[in-house]
Amino acid sequence: MATLMIMEWPGVTIDQYTQVMKLLDLDSTPARGAMLHLAGTDGNTMRVVDVWESRDAFQQFQQDRLMAAVQKAGVSGQPRVEFAQIHNMYAPGIDTIRKAGASALPTAV
Repeated sequence: MATLMIMEWPGVTIDQYTQVMKLLDLDSTPARGAMLHLAGTDGNTMRVVDVWESRDAFQQFQQDRLMAAVQKAGVSGQPRVEFAQIHNMYAPGIDTIRKAGASALPTAV
C-alpha cells in the first residue's frame, strides 16, 4: 500500500539538496517505487514529502543510493523521518504537477 514519507532535515541548504538530486540522476535512473517527490525549505530546515509504493521501497532507495549521495554532497546531521499509510491522494492540478515534475531537478512551480 502507498506510503507517505515526511522528512525534516535541519541545516540542509538548497544548494546541498540540489547537489544530492544531481548525484542521484533520477531522470536517467528513477528510484524504484517512488511515486511523488516534493521538497521545500523555510531557510533553516529542508522538508521533503514523498509518496512511495511502500515504506520498504523508500528504505531500499535510502540504503542503496540516497545516503551515498547525501555524504558526497557534504550534508551532515540526521533527518527526522516519519511514515504514514496513504488514505487518500487527490491531485486537482495534475496538469501543473506533470509540467513541474518533468525533471527531478528543482524547478519553480
